[in-house]
Amino acid sequence: MTPPSPAPGTPAQAGFGRAAVVGLCGGMFIGGVGLLVLGLRGMFGQPNCIGLGEQECELIIEAFFHVGRVQTLCGGALIALAASVFILARPRFFAPPASPSQPPPQP
Repeated sequence: MTPPSPAPGTPAQAGFGRAAVVGLCGGMFIGGVGLLVLGLRGMFGQPNCIGLGEQECELIIEAFFHVGRVQTLCGGALIALAASVFILARPRFFAPPASPSQPPPQP
């Protein structure tokens, strides 16, 4: 015999939604920070040009700079998206539960 599933709106369902939002925001934030770090390293770091010609080295430096710029932009956008999803979902999933001592409002 299987146990009955919790009704919608019960604490078990709210906990699942809260965990999903926190996991989604955490993953986007960590990914955004990673992209931001890689992008900054690509923009301001110097690639290894040992054994390459002058034009080849210049091409690699230019490519690193442009790819780093895109990575920095995307990393910052992911961090902003994670923060906005967390802030928008906070009133719904992180609100304190209504106390059972209060009767529901009458229409």
